[in-house]
Amino acid sequence: MRQIHQMFTTMMTKLEKLDAIEADMKEMKHSLEFAHAEIADLKKENDTSKANQAKEKIEKLEQDNTTLRNKIVDLQARSMRDNLLFFNIPERDKENTTEMIHELLETKMEIHDARNKVKIDRSHRIGRKRERNQKPRPIVVKFNYHQDREYVQLNTKKLKGTKIGVSEQFPEEIESIRKTLYPELKKARAEGKRARIVRDKLIIEGHNNGS
Repeated sequence: MRQIHQMFTTMMTKLEKLDAIEADMKEMKHSLEFAHAEIADLKKENDTSKANQAKEKIEKLEQDNTTLRNKIVDLQARSMRDNLLFFNIPERDKENTTEMIHELLETKMEIHDARNKVKIDRSHRIGRKRERNQKPRPIVVKFNYHQDREYVQLNTKKLKGTKIGVSEQFPEEIESIRKTLYPELKKARAEGKRARIVRDKLIIEGHNNGS
């Protein structure tokens, strides 16, 4: 009887140990699952952080790129400050565009002795040579002095009735903005308001629109 009791006691002790081991295993499993969840959360946070950092870098690069592009456009505009474009001047074989412009200034725009009074640094046609029956290419003229360019531009009204046109030269980016402002310019003038476009801005009676 005593032997049976001892065996029972031993079995109970072993069962209790097994229960304790099982409990420990469950706790370890729970801890392991918790650790996995923690690692997953940390990984997500890390991925999000990396994504945010990458996004910030991209935004910074885009801002720097925009700033650089604006500076380049501004430099281009400054380099064109003394330039004028002349349109619809017929092309000639072996032409001298500077001589042609001086001739235009004297004969059509009535600027006496333009060859000596208006100094031209250089001039040339823009674009590839066209067929004779096509519209002539514009001539870009760079004046030595800004006041000469202004003086010539003031006299462009004397070209009224001819097919020749004169305009300022701007970089493509600014020219695109100016094109969007022309309808508003016409509208303002139709309403009797004093309006003009200065570079990439529309000036209407003291107010300005544009970039």
